[in-house]
Amino acid sequence: MVSLKPFKGTRPFNEEAINIIAPSTDHLSEENIDLISNKNYWNYLKVLNPVGQLKESETLLAAKNHFNQMKKNEVIKQDDRLSFYIYQISQGDHTQLGFLALANINDFLSHKIKGHENTLVNRMTERAEQMTNIETQIGPIYMSYPDDNKIEELLESFTSLEPHYDFESFDHSFHKLWCISDPNNIEIISKQLRSINSLYIADGHHRMGAMNIISQNYKKYGSQSKENRNCDEVMIAAFPAEQSKIYDYNRVIKDLNGLSKHDFLDKLKENFKVTISDSAFKPKSNRQFGMYHHGKWYSLEFIGNISDENDILSLLDINIINNFCLIPILGIKNINNDERIRFIAGCHGLTALEKKVNENYDSVAFSIFPSHIEEVMRVADNKLTMPPKSTWFDPKPLDGLVVYEFNQEN
Repeated sequence: MVSLKPFKGTRPFNEEAINIIAPSTDHLSEENIDLISNKNYWNYLKVLNPVGQLKESETLLAAKNHFNQMKKNEVIKQDDRLSFYIYQISQGDHTQLGFLALANINDFLSHKIKGHENTLVNRMTERAEQMTNIETQIGPIYMSYPDDNKIEELLESFTSLEPHYDFESFDHSFHKLWCISDPNNIEIISKQLRSINSLYIADGHHRMGAMNIISQNYKKYGSQSKENRNCDEVMIAAFPAEQSKIYDYNRVIKDLNGLSKHDFLDKLKENFKVTISDSAFKPKSNRQFGMYHHGKWYSLEFIGNISDENDILSLLDINIINNFCLIPILGIKNINNDERIRFIAGCHGLTALEKKVNENYDSVAFSIFPSHIEEVMRVADNKLTMPPKSTWFDPKPLDGLVVYEFNQEN
């Protein structure tokens, strides 16, 4: 089983939660981010990304001072009692119900907590520095766990209570939070959560890596006062796997790699059945793809052969389009850093693909069937990694609704 513990979260107290939480920048322009930050003085954006062209040390100091101000003015306040936090997120016809708790770094190191993405050292180091500066984790790591009816029933039993927070966020998702601190309920929840044997990182691989860096640094360099601190824990927001919604992650390629439209279509037809579509084509199943070029939509059905049908990664739709089109035909050799490729999350709709292609007549866009959570879990179980930009989990837990201050005793 994985280790999951209650903690004393720090949360909005003398200020509305909507004015404090940091919105996901995935849905907002830089102009709107600045607008939110300026309109809401206490917003966590000032801690996560202080405005102004300051030197690094001054930027960190500005973030730390703002966070300390928030606590001094009781804009936020740490709970007096250990708590689990029941968390519901709704958007459109989708609802997911999970919990906030502390997981253990050692479970990550022993592969009970499993990731599916490659991470960059510089990004993990930057996040570690940001969190060490205020000795606080502002945003939870979004995780999924295998569906469990008993856990689901237990969490639902608390939703009959009046939520401590209930509001609409900037991306039009709705958030409810129940703070559970009664010792009897804590014991009931703790006992039920022991049935979880594995957790899967949905979003937040770099945060997880950063928390590992912080843990190791505290152990190696921590002062005597820090040696007794809780340096092995990390705040997570966990939801049942089937409730973790994954959008498609689509591609736009700048040009046809020197091919004419006719030659490009001929090469595609070697491995795909290509059909002109009367409207924007959104794939309805695996091995289907949509394509937009020169003002026309096409449906692509993969008819080629995969050499090893037992190869987990080769079976992924994202790798089918990579291995049979983007790499051999369009010349995209490195998905990570080729300047000719752009990635557009499916939550923006197919019109976003059309707009991008219409801005550059020679470009071509591909809509891709979204990865399923079972595929992601299978990849993680086998210690493999998904291709770059292949999963887009949304809606996501909010940063700043509950934060985890490190200065809590074991």
